[in-house]
Amino acid sequence: MRPAPQPMVTADTASGNSVGSSIVGSICQEILPFSAGFLRPSYFSVDGKAFQLIQSSYPPESSMSVAVTSARLERQKVRIRPTDSAQSNAFSRSVSRVRSWLQRNVIEGIFLRRQVERFFLVFGGHIFFQTLEAASRFDLFTHLKTENGMTRDQICEKLGIQDQPCRIMLLGLVSSGMIKKRGNVYKNTRMANEVLCSDSQTNLLPYIALQRHVMYKGMPKFYESIKEYRNCGLDEFEGDEPTLYQRLAHDPEVEEVFHDSMSALSVQTNKILADFVDFSSVKSLVDIGGGDGTNIITLTSKYSHLRGRVFDLPSVANLAREQLAAHPNAERLGAVNGNCFEDALPTDADCFLLAHFCTIWSPEKNKQLLKKCFDALPSGGRVVIFNMMQDNDETGPLSAAVGSPYFLTIATGEGMLYTWNEYGQWAREAGFADVKQVKLPRDHGAIVAIKS
Repeated sequence: MRPAPQPMVTADTASGNSVGSSIVGSICQEILPFSAGFLRPSYFSVDGKAFQLIQSSYPPESSMSVAVTSARLERQKVRIRPTDSAQSNAFSRSVSRVRSWLQRNVIEGIFLRRQVERFFLVFGGHIFFQTLEAASRFDLFTHLKTENGMTRDQICEKLGIQDQPCRIMLLGLVSSGMIKKRGNVYKNTRMANEVLCSDSQTNLLPYIALQRHVMYKGMPKFYESIKEYRNCGLDEFEGDEPTLYQRLAHDPEVEEVFHDSMSALSVQTNKILADFVDFSSVKSLVDIGGGDGTNIITLTSKYSHLRGRVFDLPSVANLAREQLAAHPNAERLGAVNGNCFEDALPTDADCFLLAHFCTIWSPEKNKQLLKKCFDALPSGGRVVIFNMMQDNDETGPLSAAVGSPYFLTIATGEGMLYTWNEYGQWAREAGFADVKQVKLPRDHGAIVAIKS
């Protein structure tokens, strides 16, 4: 096959070579890869004058729109000549329509769609949360579940609100996937039925309240916390103690919100712990930082021989005693006042549970705590670390990325969600020889470390 000749090196205007070449390159770079073969002849304008791209130096079977890339057009001089303005305008409109179609349907619709959606969810995260929180306070999800779907008019009447604000709220809920719309009827998703309805035993409404009362109060100081490596968001809470957990005692209402949310989270996850981690050989379990006792209630309900105690700060232990005393298994349940870093741990336990606790503290404090557990346990005793886990390659999951800033900015200024390998390494450094990983649903996992 005869090679295609090079384009002619001539110009019909004084500035045509440089300006025309640049514009041709720009057009070809964006359009030719998707529209090769149907842009002959090509028209464009420079300073209000219309020009036509001359392609006669190429044989018909070797169209320049196919054979020459935009990069080569930029390197080579292209012969141009003035042409009719109407032709130029028509071509410009065609190019504009093609570019718009490509931008919408190819670039944004295919290649960038996931990135664009992620960006909007992050960029508007505070708005999407406020939409969710408002709907939760209206108990909208429970109404949708009870009625098996409602129209917007029915929702307005049920909630006692006007159409325009209702429409805005529903738009946010549908676009973010919290609910779905079929025709004129709005319905819950399966997830909404499980975690957003007040009549569901697995609802996370208290955790949404925690976001409102605690997270949104302190998280605006995230930048300062990164810069100073301290929990600057804690300044928004009354008191001078170094952690949120100590300052909660100054605000009983927020403290109640906090522990209600931790209880709701425990209900979501401690069944996973009870179902998939074996406690059959454990006789006496101490839940360090065990809050209101939800974990030990679940475990002692499954294991009839098991005795369980909460080990926590006095104000928290008092809350636990009130709940545990009313439980049918009260004779096997209890609470002990103590600071796990300053006070001695009980020595009559054969298992220490660290559930959603190690995430609060720095690696150094976690190592210290695991060593205290090792020293207090008898031979054959164990530590069970139960948390959401960060992937070992430190790329996710999202739950780890969402949870970690809270521990830095508000809780203690030192914790985060750690990786599987970190927990295993710390346990071995503390003296545990037998360390196992148990992978669990909902981004959770357990490290079971047994003392030889």
